[in-house]
Amino acid sequence: MFGFIHESIRQLVIRKYGEDTWIQVLERSGFENGKENIVNHYYSDTDTYVLVDSVSIVLKVTRDQVWEMYGGFLITYSMEIGWDELVRSMSPNLKGFLDNLDSLHYFIDHVVYKANLRGPSFRCEENPDGTLLLHYFTGRPGLYHIVKGVVKEVAKLVFDLEITLVVQGRTQRSVHMNNGERVEEHVIFLIKNVGESRRDSEASTTSLLTSAANDFGDLVDDNLRMSPQDFSKALPYHFVLDESCKLVQCGDELYNHIPKELLQPGTPILRIFEINRPQIPLDFENICNFINAVFVLQVKTSPLKKKHMDAMSKEERLQEVEAMEAESASNELTQGCHLKLKGQMMMLSTKKHIIYLCSPYVTSINELMQFGMRLTAMPLHDATRDLILLNQQRLTDVEVKYVVTSVIKTHTLYSLQLEANNEQLETMTRELESERKKTDTILKDMLPRKIAQLLLNGEHIEPCEYEATVMFCDLPAFQKIIPVCQPKNIVKLLNEVFFKLDRIVVLRGVYKVETVSDSYMTVSGIPDYTSEHSETMCHVALGMMWEARSVVDPVNKTPFLLRIGLHSGTIIAGVVGTKMPRYCLFGETVTLASQMESLGLPGKIQCSKWTYQKAMETGRFEFSPRGRTAVKGRGDVETYFLTRSLKKSIWEITNHERDVNINSIEGYEELETSIEYAQAVKNDNKSKVDPSNSVTCAIS
Repeated sequence: MFGFIHESIRQLVIRKYGEDTWIQVLERSGFENGKENIVNHYYSDTDTYVLVDSVSIVLKVTRDQVWEMYGGFLITYSMEIGWDELVRSMSPNLKGFLDNLDSLHYFIDHVVYKANLRGPSFRCEENPDGTLLLHYFTGRPGLYHIVKGVVKEVAKLVFDLEITLVVQGRTQRSVHMNNGERVEEHVIFLIKNVGESRRDSEASTTSLLTSAANDFGDLVDDNLRMSPQDFSKALPYHFVLDESCKLVQCGDELYNHIPKELLQPGTPILRIFEINRPQIPLDFENICNFINAVFVLQVKTSPLKKKHMDAMSKEERLQEVEAMEAESASNELTQGCHLKLKGQMMMLSTKKHIIYLCSPYVTSINELMQFGMRLTAMPLHDATRDLILLNQQRLTDVEVKYVVTSVIKTHTLYSLQLEANNEQLETMTRELESERKKTDTILKDMLPRKIAQLLLNGEHIEPCEYEATVMFCDLPAFQKIIPVCQPKNIVKLLNEVFFKLDRIVVLRGVYKVETVSDSYMTVSGIPDYTSEHSETMCHVALGMMWEARSVVDPVNKTPFLLRIGLHSGTIIAGVVGTKMPRYCLFGETVTLASQMESLGLPGKIQCSKWTYQKAMETGRFEFSPRGRTAVKGRGDVETYFLTRSLKKSIWEITNHERDVNINSIEGYEELETSIEYAQAVKNDNKSKVDPSNSVTCAIS
């Protein structure tokens, strides 16, 4: 909503409740003091609703009461700041004032503030008993209490009336527009005068709310008629439409802007015009509902297209008209400039026809020339002539004044611009620094921190040979879960497992290389060499085995068992790629570590003899020999199962608190018991449960 509304709310609260109350409102709404009431700024509806809700909470009244109070204050405040004469001169009675509210909104929107306010629309009906029915249409549901406050205050200040407004009906419907669908609310108010006027009403003869209409029926000669040709010359831009919104007749000048094939009686108006204002579907019912609004219609055919079609034969023009219909209206309206018409819709006495009385929507000589028009194209009685001439004079005066004052203003503008540029540059620098930190963080997550820092410094990373320990692990049961689980549950499950494994990797200070499907690869000893790389990786493997058991297999309802393989040896490591750089490992050590994992058993940590020997050099562990295992390309290799660490407990490795009433001191008994239990249940269920028969999978 427009900033003037925020300023009006601010004035209301400060005048009635004090500056401190307004400070409380700002604190609750989250606005910075001084930036909530910029008059020419366009705030989102959400910002305005938050501000009003904050006023409601601070004042301890309902939101509807705030809106009605605001509506009453809005009239008082507007008349104080210079709108008094305009408001009082709009109409001699309340009905006329309400009928002209749409025009007032249009004037404020296009002349005063030049903003897209999307104002409401009003239509007033007089009942036989002198009461009024006010129809209120808006694209912002729930704000009808503002109308109650506005109308009551106008009646009191301008027309010296005490009135009541009662909501007779309130409906909402979805309206399809060119730019999408919106909800439109229609509220009907019954307006009654609750007392005698406190002063004589010069304009009232039948009702205090309305004036009697003049009846010229006896004065008009029945033989006085105007031919369609004379009417089309007198009103050269008008057109008449029927209940089906089809063309009945039109003014002569329209033929200079629209192909005559489109101006045949019976042509749907939607084929000829696009509605710019009000933002409603162009049909008979909506036109009647918004009959008091200023209508701006745009011709769909550009001047260039019209000139091109005039040079065609009749058959070619018909084909071109059909092609234009097949094209999207949005595509057509993006080419060249299109004539706009501004005017009012009037219901004829038949109640089945509407006439559009309008003029070309041009404000300068340049716009006039764009459409190939001259001033003579407008009747002498049309005020648009004077508007164009006055505006041209204004533009000339402005240009002269600009030349005279430009030298004086240059230095000031330069200083202000320089200050603004400096402030903008500082803001951009802060934002750039923030984004740089995010990028650095991402890069340091993708690569070892030492390598990432070298890349950020612009240094070249040479591939190096390291002595390290590589670990692979996976979830053997994962492939059986995929066919029976929802995709989102699979991703959720894998994310839960990897989140726990990542925590151990960060905790023990090793480097996570990559994950592929359910396979997880990490390495210890690079890029910073440590003689304890094998010992560290053994602790990581024990910690991961413990963490995995806290996640339940959704098929077998047992703790997950990891299959882990370790191997120590020489590897080649280096950065590969520039767009998405990766720190990649190469060599037989990586291959053998992968085979240790693939040839291992669920719930077991299988190590090569090289890892076993290296781990025992710096650490103390308990291994159980598995024997010799056939490894592709290496023959029979001696392997071991890692069972426990004699230096660190499970609680130290995983950084978990031990429950002294339940858990053992080291924690390895619970780890082994859980693994044996899971294997036993798995073997027992293998003959009873066929996971492939499951159609759903619930993961908690």
